[in-house]
Amino acid sequence: MVVRGGRDTPEKLRSHVQRTARAWSLDGQPLLGISVFAVLGEPLDDLLLRRFATFRTIYLPTVGGLADRGFELLPTGQRPHFTVRLRRADDQELGELLEAPGAVQRNPAYAGRELSEGRTEDVPGGYHR
Repeated sequence: MVVRGGRDTPEKLRSHVQRTARAWSLDGQPLLGISVFAVLGEPLDDLLLRRFATFRTIYLPTVGGLADRGFELLPTGQRPHFTVRLRRADDQELGELLEAPGAVQRNPAYAGRELSEGRTEDVPGGYHR
């Protein structure tokens, strides 16, 4: 299982693919992909508290589910960070990627504070976006 924080849209995915392409290369070419964190060596709850406490929502796709749709996971950066590799990053592939993780879920580790009228305040801190 991997974790991705926040609600994705085609525009957000496109922006994150472009950022990844500027930061990483593979075989001399920009790496097209988005960031996820794998649940490796620690319980999911601990990973959510450590890396995703500022996200109201998360996605929890399985590695098998991503692979079934043709997406490859590459270890990038420090463990447990991975990049879901895209081949083209065109509208069709971004649409497939948007469907791959399933429904967005409420993050049980979200550290926002409830304010008046149901609004929340994000808690600042070290987090990955």
